[in-house]
Amino acid sequence: SPENRFLITVKDDGTGTKIIEDMGNYAHEVSVNWSPSRQTAAFSQTGEALGADRREILLVGLNGENFKSLKVEGSGFLPEWSPTGKKLLYSVYSGRTSYKPELWIVDSYGDSIGNNRQTVNINTWADKCTFGNDDSSIYCAVPKSLPDGAGISRAITNDISDDMYKIDLSTGLRTPISLDASYNINNISYDSKKNKIFFTDLNRP
Repeated sequence: SPENRFLITVKDDGTGTKIIEDMGNYAHEVSVNWSPSRQTAAFSQTGEALGADRREILLVGLNGENFKSLKVEGSGFLPEWSPTGKKLLYSVYSGRTSYKPELWIVDSYGDSIGNNRQTVNINTWADKCTFGNDDSSIYCAVPKSLPDGAGISRAITNDISDDMYKIDLSTGLRTPISLDASYNINNISYDSKKNKIFFTDLNRP
């Protein structure tokens, strides 16, 4: 029931329960996503309506903080934190992109939330990307082709293989990374100690 829907924190032994937010009828608009800085516990898409292709995303803290919001240029908000939590990579889609997912990067910590927002000029989903050692570079799996409307119906890309790139977020330089086979990449991560990228293939067990 709506009156019993809360966002909470709890210790791993089941004690220390703390209510963060009363979600009520808006639980479906809230996604738990801890930032590495531990500043943000979740995102809420309950901000003001900004027009057909724009959304306001609220950052939910642990102590009722009134953080600045993010303004995103589209629907289907999908976030990926940088290692420090000071940058946020996200993807959205809109009529401007023929409803294909598009990557953006933005400041996401303290008083800088929402600053330096810019497109990465890559059409892929944020969860097909991972940050490198720091906040300055990302590794992304980019579909070799993307039909119009892929952002709305992602399943239509299940049989499309990916290219892999390292992208310098300061310069926009893209460096191709060769793959030994055709993959539809997901669950991607970067191991800084081994300097290797790990991922699973959607179409292989």
